[in-house]
Amino acid sequence: MKNNVRLYLSLMLLATATPFFAQKFDVKDWNLMKGKDSLYVSFRLSSEHMDIPSNQSIRLIPMLVKEDSVYTLKPVILAGRRQFIASQRRKDNGLLVHSGSQDSLVVDYRSAVAYSKWMNTADMVLSMDRCGCGGDPYDSDNMLLRKLDLNVPVYQPKPILAFAVPEVEAVKHREETGSAFLDFPVNKTVIHPDYRRNSVELEKIRQTIEVVKNDTNTYITGIEIHGYASPEGSFDNNRRLAQGRAEALKQYVRGQYGFADTIFQVRSTPEDWDGLRKYVEQSSLEQRDRVLSIIDSRLDEDEKNSRIEKIDGRKTYLFLLNNVYPALRHSDYTVRYTVRPFNVEEAKQILNTRPQLLSLNEMFMVAKDSEPGSEEFKRVFEIAVNLFPEDTTANLNAANIALSEGNWQRAERYLLKAGDSPKATLARGICALLKGDYDQAEKLLMEASKEGIPEAEMNLEQLELKRENIKRIKENNL
Repeated sequence: MKNNVRLYLSLMLLATATPFFAQKFDVKDWNLMKGKDSLYVSFRLSSEHMDIPSNQSIRLIPMLVKEDSVYTLKPVILAGRRQFIASQRRKDNGLLVHSGSQDSLVVDYRSAVAYSKWMNTADMVLSMDRCGCGGDPYDSDNMLLRKLDLNVPVYQPKPILAFAVPEVEAVKHREETGSAFLDFPVNKTVIHPDYRRNSVELEKIRQTIEVVKNDTNTYITGIEIHGYASPEGSFDNNRRLAQGRAEALKQYVRGQYGFADTIFQVRSTPEDWDGLRKYVEQSSLEQRDRVLSIIDSRLDEDEKNSRIEKIDGRKTYLFLLNNVYPALRHSDYTVRYTVRPFNVEEAKQILNTRPQLLSLNEMFMVAKDSEPGSEEFKRVFEIAVNLFPEDTTANLNAANIALSEGNWQRAERYLLKAGDSPKATLARGICALLKGDYDQAEKLLMEASKEGIPEAEMNLEQLELKRENIKRIKENNL
């Protein structure tokens, strides 16, 4: 630890029958080295001109000071001729220097200190004994030379990441989905747009279709309509209602937009028992378990409905009929379409408006065109994993973003879906490194290295630096 410090000390000495005088010193070439049990201090003290009377001396005393802790190092004794001889006879402790009248003076100072932890952040102070008569140096004139910081800084690895390039989609297939809760007169399958809330529900369907239809970047390839009826009434009649109402919705949409009949696919489920089961399972119904056992039984649909109706004098059935069954009468719709490919500049614009139209590869090209590590760079990969939450490449790249921020907890969640590619192995190794599981990190990084990932070797080097840093910190705190 070297540092040059230029120190000017005005040392005012009282000489017999002479006025005070000033002496200028330079203190430089600092070197502080900490061993296991000792602290080694060295510096060079110099002056361009010395004029110390024969019977005078100056004692310069280096000290380590922190709060109530003080450690006094051996002094530098600058003595005139008579005081030099007297100090030799007394065998004064310190570095004795004959400093009479001369053009220049250079003193190389070295001292060893019995090390204590408090010295890591102590102040190095130079005390001056102006009369050469001893006394407590801490009560003398003191000059701060430097503030020490001998603590070993904690080394934080900076992961070297390997992002995965997504495959190019030959054709981008997308879809928009929704559910419409249309009201029909009892046992009827004809849609009345102004009946109850039908205008609102039909508007939802129109908006879904028109967002796709009016976008010049997209082309509708199919519309699927799936009709459901609720469990009350006979199964055969519900089958007729579910299919007929789904067909009615198809005809309504076709009439609105003039689509060819061939793009439609119509399906139906006579009674939405799955929807009923989901509600009951999450409910706090008093007869919850009893209703679930009937739903899960192998009875036919009509018998299930009959048994639920008989529970607790129809109390549970009437609650379901009025509060749950209306939501089970719905028509789910899916609008399928394709999207044209985009260049990088187009993709940048689409990312801010309708990112779902982009492929993972197009998003990657936008990120690649951004400053690595920038907010825009990170944002692209976050959008990608939100739109493709099950995709291994999207999850791997999102994990890399989390690792670049040191957030191994979030990275772990993405890595659960990142697959088993060599780059995923690398990411898991980096995650273990940041987590502090160094043995696991070494194992995974070695595996990634064997699989031909060059970034693995760079991270292994950082792993060794981290281990060495931990070792030094432990030694420093002995």
